[in-house]
Amino acid sequence: MHNGSDKGMRENRLRKVLFVGDHTATLNWGGRAQTLALYQLLEKEFNISGIIEAYIIVSTIASNGFVGSIMPTPFINFFLRVRDRLKLVDLYLKFEELLGARDFVGVDIEENVNLLLKYKGKNPCLNGLYEQVKNADLVVVNGEGSGIFTTPHRRDFLFYLTMIELGIQLGKKCFYVNGILSDCPYTGRNEESLDAARRTLKKCSAVLVRDIESLRFIKDHMPGLNASCIPDALFAWFPIYEAYGHVLPGNGDFILGPPEQHDHLGKLDFSVPYVCIGGSSGAALHQEKAASCYTALANAMKELGCKVYLTQNCGGDRFMQQVAKATGLGLVPVSTPIFMAGAVLTNARVFISGRFHPTIHASLGGTPCVFLDAHSHKMRSLQEMLEYKEKVVFSALPADKDIPGIVAQAKEYLEHNDKLRKERKEVVERLCSEAKSIAKSIKASAG
Repeated sequence: MHNGSDKGMRENRLRKVLFVGDHTATLNWGGRAQTLALYQLLEKEFNISGIIEAYIIVSTIASNGFVGSIMPTPFINFFLRVRDRLKLVDLYLKFEELLGARDFVGVDIEENVNLLLKYKGKNPCLNGLYEQVKNADLVVVNGEGSGIFTTPHRRDFLFYLTMIELGIQLGKKCFYVNGILSDCPYTGRNEESLDAARRTLKKCSAVLVRDIESLRFIKDHMPGLNASCIPDALFAWFPIYEAYGHVLPGNGDFILGPPEQHDHLGKLDFSVPYVCIGGSSGAALHQEKAASCYTALANAMKELGCKVYLTQNCGGDRFMQQVAKATGLGLVPVSTPIFMAGAVLTNARVFISGRFHPTIHASLGGTPCVFLDAHSHKMRSLQEMLEYKEKVVFSALPADKDIPGIVAQAKEYLEHNDKLRKERKEVVERLCSEAKSIAKSIKASAG
């Protein structure tokens, strides 16, 4: 009783934080891991009074976000679900949009807030967002990988900016943390999104980006922000994996999460040395081509004489299921419990990937990584932060000409594995120390 009372008194003394951007329920190893790590850091310094989950952030339907319609919300949400399949429904929604109906999240951030305030009395979900911001002392946005200025606009990033603007209008101190700010190498820079971000993030008490290239981007294109770089919160899990990350069952069937599939069983043996191949956000945009490219890569990697396993780090890496069928290799599925998924990567001899957080996860155990490209600067920037001497980032869709270079680098890493693991851990330990300062930095900026 005494301990519970002390905890309650402590929480009453701490400032209340609204945590915007909880990805623990998503099919994404990185989103799950970095959310948990960031939450753990924040709760040491603040009372987390509420969370806004990813499904609301990315989905107009989940947030009941289509406002101004003459139809009841359940009908509109049904229409939105089938819009791409039924031409008449699409025509009807276009007619509604001509009359002013729309997703309340758009590129005009101030207008987004006006719409939320206008319709919150009729929309319980929008009212819930308003009340959570109103009841918090600080609004902390977990920016993650959303701040990429793509075409079309990213709803999740515009949603984050909207919550910041609402917080500012309600007199709250707002923070954009643990996130990226980057151009998109595939679609080019979306100037409207950049302008919206520039105006809104200037109002934040602090912008704490997760990588050095994002900080350079701010200095070049978003002057006036109170910005600094603090390594991603996931680095703070280094002590956990140092202490417990070696605990991995020899029989890989024991790590598989639900729903277990027959063709996944009997193909993972962690009692012997192995390398892992993951996907890339760049490859996820081209599923069929990705399946072909990664099948060729996986078959080439077999020639090194080390077990090769595939990792589906994200829903977008579903092409890995095709690769597993084509090659007969073991697959670590996206449903794998996140701490165990991390242990698979930290114990690998080499990890080949274009995924930001899984590469960090692997690095917590010192695993040397071969970097593939992504839909932003994130892999190049992470390679720099991890202090790789040879800065080479291979294509997200490895062609025949790329594969020999990838295999050669993996072979070199296998030959000098112990030395490289020691070097990686020394760098990661320092990044871990810096990452643990995120919450204290927010607290200092909040005054």
